[in-house]
Amino acid sequence: MQRFTYLLLMTVLLASAGMLPAQTFDKWFLDGVMRLDLVFAGCADETTYALSGVMKEPFYSGPRTSLIDPFDYGDHKFQVRDAASGELIFSHTYCTLFREWQTTDEATVLRRSFPHVLRFPWPKGEVVVEIYDRDRSGKFVKNWTVKLDPASIFTDPVIRDEFETVNLEINGPASEKVDLLFLAEGYTANEMDKFIEDARRSATYIFSEEPFKSRHVDFNIRAVKSVSHDTGTDIPGEGIWKNTVMNSGFYTFGIERYLTTMDFKSVCDVAANAPYDQIYILVNTDKYGGGGIYNFYSISAADNTASRAVVIHEFGHAFGGLADEYFTSSVAYNDYFNLEVEPWNPNLTTLVDFDSKWIAMIPDSVPVPTPPTQEYTGTVGVYEGGGYVAKGVYRPMIDCRMHSNNAVFCPVCSKALVEMIDRYTAR
Repeated sequence: MQRFTYLLLMTVLLASAGMLPAQTFDKWFLDGVMRLDLVFAGCADETTYALSGVMKEPFYSGPRTSLIDPFDYGDHKFQVRDAASGELIFSHTYCTLFREWQTTDEATVLRRSFPHVLRFPWPKGEVVVEIYDRDRSGKFVKNWTVKLDPASIFTDPVIRDEFETVNLEINGPASEKVDLLFLAEGYTANEMDKFIEDARRSATYIFSEEPFKSRHVDFNIRAVKSVSHDTGTDIPGEGIWKNTVMNSGFYTFGIERYLTTMDFKSVCDVAANAPYDQIYILVNTDKYGGGGIYNFYSISAADNTASRAVVIHEFGHAFGGLADEYFTSSVAYNDYFNLEVEPWNPNLTTLVDFDSKWIAMIPDSVPVPTPPTQEYTGTVGVYEGGGYVAKGVYRPMIDCRMHSNNAVFCPVCSKALVEMIDRYTAR
């Protein structure tokens, strides 16, 4: 009897403190997704937002026991607050192609707009949505706010681009797994069998390597048969243009290998066909290329000889927020990392605030910074060079999947990926 009384008291205390997350979801949200379609506009030193529409989507697959994003990652963050009380009830961090464009030469002489999408569980009552952008000092600054009353919003729940979804591997409820969704880009109706084979093979690539291999059962894998009019993708540098469902192409920001789509709205229209936490766009081409943007999407060529390495590398970006650790390949970015600020990425440091990074994983005998000599091969340390520059930015190991693509994920990157998996699979 005494034990029962104690447990009852603890339950009441936890509930009053808002520490029963599953009940908190039911308090604030209903099944389904409120989707805000927006437009980015701006230049190198200016970002503005405009609302273009509100939709209701059927599938919210995120964790219901971790509604507040625990990671201070990304170039952007949005928060959802209960309008009546001001209580924070949802948050999400992410990056965008727009922010990458802002670091290019073009952004210093031209204003451009990019489509943007925010998604969160459908709220029961009136909410306030706030968007924060990270400034050059590393701080999130509020940039845009809107108040929304779901009772007064007329939304058509019909999926805009309806396509067949194939369950490749389902290991549990969407709310308790990482839901990985492959989308077909540049596959015609007659090429859907090939797409499903390509998606299965790409998933095999990801789960052939740690830490994903050991956590395979924590993922659900689906594929959307999104049909394109043409086979392939745009290759502007060769004068090749294709009519595809998500408008992808090489030569993003003038870099031939950088395969992306700037049409994020179309990506989300296709992805709305299924539950998802991570989007992976497979492009029906054998040309080398790809891209990965944190909590935005991964994309890569399906048939290149280097596809295995590219698929895993890009997923590391999009899922784990891992940064590129190389510094010799050409990129379009200018001063992407401020050397006076600690990067938010878990696998890079400028030593401005190294105590917040992997300092506890370095053996006492290893000097900081660490010389890239044979003595320290395979040793966690602090090696100069990363984030597209040779000086001032440091990486955890001499080589890693995020450095040369000839190695597996290092212990620092693996730790970050495991922590992300844990967030999505928390009960």
